[in-house]
Amino acid sequence: MNNRLVLNISALFSAILVVFILLFFIKDKLFDYYFTYLESLKKTVELQSDLESGKIVLFGSSELVVYPNQKFLAQNFFNNDLKIPLRVQGNEGHQSFVILSQLAAFDNKKVRENAKVVVLLSPSWFTGSSDNGLTMAKFLEYMNLGMMNKLYFEGQTQDKYKFLISDYIQNNISYIKDPTFIYQTPYKEMKDEYINNKIKKFMIEKFDEKYVKSQDIKYFKQDLNFDDLKNEAKNIEISSSNNNLGINNEYYLKYVEPQIAKNSFPFEIVIPPSLEKNEEYQDFLDLLDFLDSYKIKPLFIMQDLHPYVFSKNRENANLLMKTIKSKVLEHNFEYMDMWTYKKEDYEIGTLIDIVHFGELGWVKANQKIVDYFVK
Repeated sequence: MNNRLVLNISALFSAILVVFILLFFIKDKLFDYYFTYLESLKKTVELQSDLESGKIVLFGSSELVVYPNQKFLAQNFFNNDLKIPLRVQGNEGHQSFVILSQLAAFDNKKVRENAKVVVLLSPSWFTGSSDNGLTMAKFLEYMNLGMMNKLYFEGQTQDKYKFLISDYIQNNISYIKDPTFIYQTPYKEMKDEYINNKIKKFMIEKFDEKYVKSQDIKYFKQDLNFDDLKNEAKNIEISSSNNNLGINNEYYLKYVEPQIAKNSFPFEIVIPPSLEKNEEYQDFLDLLDFLDSYKIKPLFIMQDLHPYVFSKNRENANLLMKTIKSKVLEHNFEYMDMWTYKKEDYEIGTLIDIVHFGELGWVKANQKIVDYFVK
């Protein structure tokens, strides 16, 4: 018995000694990993916390930043006027694939059960040159080193999405100057490095325990008169004294009048010949599939292109918009259709220029968000 006890104690000390020796030799790598890769995660812990807490998170692109002083801009109206917590995520060029990538990196049970996601879709994502999908520069802006490590080593998303993101990086690796290991190495090569992956997973989880602060956010029904708010929006909208289209004076002078002088007005909507070759549309379908796992169904809001400006080829654009709408509804997600199928249905002031929400457009979108999530 005594011999067995001595052997067990010896084995324990031997194991501890081996661990200390290993830590001594790899401590520099561990510290380097923590400060190089995980430090960048501090930029994103608030997004993870908000998704886990059930805060409304609105993903979009340039409309979130181009006119930051609009009274009814979602982040201004909800947080300042209504005192209702809402987060916006995105800027110009922030499209379907990078939204999917961020959600995949944060994928866990808490997010799937609590996240309240709104996606502001823009017709311009799927038309013209933007149908080629996300740029690598925009991907890197949101999927930094820490986010990539979180995706590969901690994210609970299905491997098919990790492979999808890895393939995107490999197909666009030439656009990354001096790519680091996490971008340069395909996920399939990392997947089987069991011990390395477990160590990194452990470190990221400890990082989350320290920095991710989830709380239970509750929303209560608001007593709001949106008819009054729409009238207010019409009254405070920037004057359009040099045109009768409700377009901001400065914008009209800079971007529309020169095209009229060149006989290039109205504008044509360029539709890709094949949806199979429309990368943005395919990314959008992947995003829909990913969001199927969310307990609270997301809300998609399709914005407009000014129908008096983008009138050429609008019939084909209508077909594309109907297809996008049908795909959202097939997943039983909520859809707000603000695309104008007929000029007569467009309300002046909905857009402030030719693609971005005016005050009236934001009031309409905000009303839908409140009706859907604030119950």
